[in-house]
Amino acid sequence: MIQKSNTKAVRVFLNPCCNYGTSLSRWKAIKEEIRSRIGSFETEEILTLDEIISKVSKSLKKGENVFMAAGGDGTVNLLLNAIMKVSDNPDLTIGAIGLGSSNDFHKPFRKDAFIKGVPVRIDFKNAFPCDVIRIQYQNTKGCLDTRFCLINASIGLTAEANAFFNLHSTFMKMLQRMSVNTAILYAALRTVLTYRNRSCQLTVNNGEKQNFLVTNLGIIKNPHFTGTLCYDTAIKPDDGKLGINLCMGLSLCERIGMLIALYNHRFKERPKTKLWLATRLSVKSDNFFALEMDGEVIHTNSAEFNIMPKRVRCCK
Repeated sequence: MIQKSNTKAVRVFLNPCCNYGTSLSRWKAIKEEIRSRIGSFETEEILTLDEIISKVSKSLKKGENVFMAAGGDGTVNLLLNAIMKVSDNPDLTIGAIGLGSSNDFHKPFRKDAFIKGVPVRIDFKNAFPCDVIRIQYQNTKGCLDTRFCLINASIGLTAEANAFFNLHSTFMKMLQRMSVNTAILYAALRTVLTYRNRSCQLTVNNGEKQNFLVTNLGIIKNPHFTGTLCYDTAIKPDDGKLGINLCMGLSLCERIGMLIALYNHRFKERPKTKLWLATRLSVKSDNFFALEMDGEVIHTNSAEFNIMPKRVRCCK
């Protein structure tokens, strides 16, 4: 049973448009049970990063230090980026109510951490320090930008599949409403069939620059991603490392085999793969590529990933 927190300053940031507009009704069905478990809290509806930055800034001035994202992984990512942009306090705490489609932040799921089918991480009493991935990248206008993520980032198949999944086409919307897992599988299979390996230059820590034909590159703090797929990389949320998982030069048949392997949580020592545990990774390419961060996708041709050890606290 999740214990009630002694923290008095709790603020919930709700994404009312999450999961194809179903999040608001799901939130209304569970909010009183949330209140009974953690005590009183204030709720803010948010849609953009600028909105949440402004609201987090005001909350910090009031002495609030516990923030909860009610939405999907993208909502957790918005909250994290707002916190990172306005505060350097490592004791700020992030909780989450999984109203999204994949909810990778909550994986592996715990049977005792669900409310009416919704996964929750609201146990503030047992919150623990977590690492944050900092990504500095060159945007499409040629300017340097910085983002942060808690779960994972990717380049290649996963990022391209996420970009396609996020398209607001009529067909994808219909498929997502019918079955999120089917929509994820369709986006993954379509990308597997159409993807072309990308030439990228990778530098791990302070090592030599190496050229690879990248099929997929996963930079992880949580091995779970994209629905039911999962690495078997030994990574923990607070170990001060990046899990860097590279698939290189895979043919169509090999991509399908890799998809099946990841569905069965197998990656290590497979052919045409490399695995590093590191603190820094640089990726460069002559062409722009999709870069996915906790489900959110941007495009760049240069990105550097660094680990920020125990930068925030996360609820159990």
